[in-house]
Amino acid sequence: MKLVSKTILLIICLTAASFHLHAQEMLTGVVRNAVIAKAAVKSQPTRDLPTPVKLPFIEDFSTGIGYPNPHYWTDRQAFVNNTYPIYPPSIGVATLDALDENGQVYAHADRSAFPADTLTSAPIRLDSNFTQHRLMRIGDSLYFSFYYQPGGGCRQNPPVEWKRVGDKPEHDDELILEFGYATGNQIFIGFAYGDFTVGENEYYQAGDSLANPFIPGTYYVFENAAFPGEVIMIPSDSLFGPEYVWNEIWSSHGCSLDSWLAENPLDYFKQVMIPITDEQYLRNNFQFRFRNYASLDLDSWSSGNIVGWASNCDQWHIDYIQIDIGRTAGDLYPSDVAFVSPTTSALNLYQAMPWQQYRPSDMAAVFHNDLSNLSSSAKNTYYTYSVVKEPNSFVYATDTYNANAYPYYNDGLHTYSYHADPSIDFAYTYDGQDSATFRITHVFSLVGANDDCKSNDTCVFEQKFYNYYAYDDGTAEAGYCLYSTMTHPESYLAVQFTLAQPDSLQSVRIWFNSALNDENIDYFTLMVWADNNGEPGEVLYELPAQLPGHADDFLEFASYYLEEPIAIEGTFYVGFYQNHNVQLNVGFDQNNDATGHFFYKIANDWVPSYYAGAPMIRPVVGKSFDHSGIPARTQADLRIYPNPTHDILHVETSDNLDNLSYQVYDIYGKLLQSGTLLSNTIRMGDYADGLYFVRILQNNQIITTEKIVKK
Repeated sequence: MKLVSKTILLIICLTAASFHLHAQEMLTGVVRNAVIAKAAVKSQPTRDLPTPVKLPFIEDFSTGIGYPNPHYWTDRQAFVNNTYPIYPPSIGVATLDALDENGQVYAHADRSAFPADTLTSAPIRLDSNFTQHRLMRIGDSLYFSFYYQPGGGCRQNPPVEWKRVGDKPEHDDELILEFGYATGNQIFIGFAYGDFTVGENEYYQAGDSLANPFIPGTYYVFENAAFPGEVIMIPSDSLFGPEYVWNEIWSSHGCSLDSWLAENPLDYFKQVMIPITDEQYLRNNFQFRFRNYASLDLDSWSSGNIVGWASNCDQWHIDYIQIDIGRTAGDLYPSDVAFVSPTTSALNLYQAMPWQQYRPSDMAAVFHNDLSNLSSSAKNTYYTYSVVKEPNSFVYATDTYNANAYPYYNDGLHTYSYHADPSIDFAYTYDGQDSATFRITHVFSLVGANDDCKSNDTCVFEQKFYNYYAYDDGTAEAGYCLYSTMTHPESYLAVQFTLAQPDSLQSVRIWFNSALNDENIDYFTLMVWADNNGEPGEVLYELPAQLPGHADDFLEFASYYLEEPIAIEGTFYVGFYQNHNVQLNVGFDQNNDATGHFFYKIANDWVPSYYAGAPMIRPVVGKSFDHSGIPARTQADLRIYPNPTHDILHVETSDNLDNLSYQVYDIYGKLLQSGTLLSNTIRMGDYADGLYFVRILQNNQIITTEKIVKK
């Protein structure tokens, strides 16, 4: 089955006695990449080609997260990350999937295979052999190599279905490699468009023609009817751009990682070696590009009335790209040792926790590092880590431990305990402040040998002590939701946390995985429970009529503020209750496992989840603070209704509110309309059904933001 419904359905079943036909928890893919979406807002693409790169070309994507490095790449559709791949050659990959450079599912996405992402290199100097100061020759033995992996893999072998990360490309989905170059010619690439206003007494039917006012001697043919006063876009000028030659060199149909591992349990990534033997590529502007085809299936679960499944799919991960002279077909093993995955938190349970709740007993016993020797022989390596309290207060550093690391492709990951599982021989010292951040830097490197790629030798973890607890690292690889087959569904999700000392709960932060067309928008009740022998017990607090949303930039956690802080102590639980089957789709971090610390209930009993990962729900405790983000309720002297609405919103205000204006945003933060609030009404009828944010301002100062459902 093809997926943008990246659907993993698990019916919890331990024994026949505990089997619940009505109890289901589910994972979906993400429909929006928040990391990329935020980067798109902050930076604009450049049309200028980067300076041509000289050999050797080595890119292992270990230096950042988000867009590809503009020094090496000319486009921004691939997602550089270290959370989706399973055991890559070195930390960091470029992922090609079904999301565009703004982090959204492609507008032209379809059930059949459609062109999706492209990863295009900067121009590369293949015209000159700079080592010998002469023109490049085919005899210089140029080779292009890279590693790749299909998505949907699991770190366990044999795989466990509910521990898979990402989605497997289907057979008709493809990963394609092309070689090319700019010819130096300019060719027609399209039109620029201008606004044309239809006259008061004019009307055009589909098929009618109009003398183009922008390009004399040409005519514009209407594809649709146009009415008096309507503004339409018609071609205003011809656009020309450089002509490119692109030739397909290699391709792979979609496949499963399981099939690779069945043949070789170490074959998480496959390496491809390609000789460059065609003289047309020996030029100063050689480029290569990867492209992928993806396919969606939007109807997979329609018969079961399950909504909210449309999401990212068909991932391919690319790593460790090399081009150089003097290579051979057997040049498979660089002289390189590397981190493979991010290192772990120094805390036993949490990725982050409140500073005033920290105790030395919260420390883990060891870190865990995934380390690899990519060469063909044993290498003498050293390892160390250091801890600094930001901005620059030294805390701790280990001694340097040397050990031989054996080749990955014979022996697997490096397992020497002083390197792979180093002891945590320090504890943080609480200083009475409101917060603290510690930077832990791990280094794994070769001793006295040439290192082909030093950027993958360092791995950094930031330990944050703020005012919230978090099992997650802030990045969602999937969405977690509940579904009940009962006639009158009642579902609960609860996440467990434990205090060192009594405190006050101020708010709960939740990251919601938006679904295509906002299908996962419906009301829920925020819940807080006391502990009852390791599961939720007495209800301590309820906040009804809440809606999934995001913070002010619409790409972060939404904050749900309690009407008044409540006293909590010991173990407590936060989560929600829903009495419908809309999948609310909480973000799910699949790289940090909170198994045993979150529970759901659809019938009579609380059930621990079987999914490996962490729902992105964070309780905020401690001091009272300003309520930024999306307020849960509007101010008492201003009311916006009806909600939901079909069209007209009414804004009811008290007499002392004047000089009001309004703004309407979609769920991703795009401003749709704004204006002065003259008649105390706002029209919503032109918008598609879904969730919107209406902001009311007085003298250009925000006084409230309301979540509005358009139906």
